[in-house]
Amino acid sequence: MGVKIFRSDNWNKIKNGNIIRRDLMGLHPDRDVELIRYLIAHAPEASRSSMMKYAAEKYNLDEMPEPPENIDDPKDAHYEVYFVLQEQVAREEDADVLKDAALNNSDYDMAAFAFCRLTGYSFPSSECDAYSYRTFSCDTLPEMTEESIREFCLEVIEKGGRFKEAAQKYLYYEKLK
Repeated sequence: MGVKIFRSDNWNKIKNGNIIRRDLMGLHPDRDVELIRYLIAHAPEASRSSMMKYAAEKYNLDEMPEPPENIDDPKDAHYEVYFVLQEQVAREEDADVLKDAALNNSDYDMAAFAFCRLTGYSFPSSECDAYSYRTFSCDTLPEMTEESIREFCLEVIEKGGRFKEAAQKYLYYEKLK
């Protein structure tokens, strides 16, 4: 796997436009589609053509990717990023990296996906159709057992993290099972 966006502040670097051709190297042509599209679309103008050439050779990408747009709200700033993070959280296999992202990352969307990957939790859909996609639903990290999820939720609650309520809901519904 190429650039691992849940590690080493990589996502903040990319979001701030510090994108280089090397970020495209080692990505998977099928599992990193959204990330490849995002990197090229948001690369500095000077780097974009060499990145497109590389992507054409390595990933069979023949044209400049257009950023996806929320047809219900074209000004939705979260839409494109949401699908990059959804794709990439599924690629992250390190529970410690995800825990750090869930507890300490200032980027809400990244932290929410990390929390959901660790717990299997999914936020309720918005009543507004334009934002109903933002549930942060993703598969639970395979190594997470019921006990490790419970321990993580207790840690979130103890630290008073931003997902304290979600952790409390998770534990409450676990007791009902």
